[in-house]
Amino acid sequence: MLLSLLVYSLTGAILFFLGWHVNKREQQSLIHGGNKLPFYSWEIMLSLVVFSIVAGARYHTGYDHAMYLDQYQHLLETGDFSRHNFEYGFVWISKIFAWCHIHYFYYFAFWALLQIGFLYFGLRNHKHLLCWVGLGLMCGPFFLSWMNSVRQSVVVCLFVALVSLINNRSSLQKNILLLIFILCVVVLAAFIHKSALMLLPVFLILFLILILTDDFNIHVSLPNKWVMLSVFAVFVLLGLKPFWIDYFSNYQWFLDLTGYQNYSNLDDPNVAGKFRTLNWGPSRVSILCSNILIIWFYPKMKALFKDDRLLPFFFVLSFVGMCLSNLLINTSHFLLRPIDYFTIFYLVMNSYLMIYFIRTKNMVFTVAVFLLLYSHFLFSIYKGVFMPIDTNLPFLYHTFLLPSI
Repeated sequence: MLLSLLVYSLTGAILFFLGWHVNKREQQSLIHGGNKLPFYSWEIMLSLVVFSIVAGARYHTGYDHAMYLDQYQHLLETGDFSRHNFEYGFVWISKIFAWCHIHYFYYFAFWALLQIGFLYFGLRNHKHLLCWVGLGLMCGPFFLSWMNSVRQSVVVCLFVALVSLINNRSSLQKNILLLIFILCVVVLAAFIHKSALMLLPVFLILFLILILTDDFNIHVSLPNKWVMLSVFAVFVLLGLKPFWIDYFSNYQWFLDLTGYQNYSNLDDPNVAGKFRTLNWGPSRVSILCSNILIIWFYPKMKALFKDDRLLPFFFVLSFVGMCLSNLLINTSHFLLRPIDYFTIFYLVMNSYLMIYFIRTKNMVFTVAVFLLLYSHFLFSIYKGVFMPIDTNLPFLYHTFLLPSI
């Protein structure tokens, strides 16, 4: 317990400080007529290293860590995985590590480096968000998710990086070329996790909207917050008892296409119609409340960050995640895995929310939202220690370097 409290809180604090410092340095540079700081600023590089060390040194933190560790050790001993349905890119990279007889610490640190590297690259021009993103990464639900779905989380963070490339000030020709480039990168990412193929239609839709609005002067605006809250409420209610999923039983083609067939089990009661019912505990309530706050205050955040061209994209993608995650929350876990591509933007929008309350000097909301967003790890550690069931234990931080404390 002590180790978990120390690792999560201290790492979150370090990432917060480094993000704050690089943003402060950039603002000072701009005030004195300088340029924005590059992605390879020492604070960002150190953030990547710190996170990678913490992730690499873990031991059975994350549901699938034991599986990945066993597979890698089998690869070291035999030259091949015992599981033969990993994507080719993941296999090739893993075999390079194994051929060089590299310790698994560096193996897991490498994948974590890709995860946070892609995320921070996507926010390289939004350094004011980095302090809160770093804190939320360690003190919210995201670290466990990344440490569990290692391969998919690399592609999820790559998605953020690719979204950041969207430029609504480019010409039609440049946008089309950028779209082709992004689609090629997505196809390559499918060699790490096949679910990346789901991003192909997402980017086609995003660029279609972008091209129509910019090059054909078609005005597209989001509905007001009451409409969006009403839509969100409908998805929450439908997710309480997902009887409707019986009408979508022919999903094997989707599983085969995206690589989720390994997570499905037709004998699983969740798939057979006897759905799980998640309790309304502090973690679930805090996420739901933060979703509502993001929707409610988005118009004011948009006004405050009126020159931020990516904020509408971040919000729309996070709103999709809010709706789909609540719709599917009481179904099988594997049905929620694809939604990670959208829920990652909670991390970004939560950061905007904190900055909004700080800049508007609303101290009551600032403190309340801070506790709401960044106390998740305390509840998770509590459950892991005092309710040590299989679903709670993987959040506790263990390391091969030290005995458990």
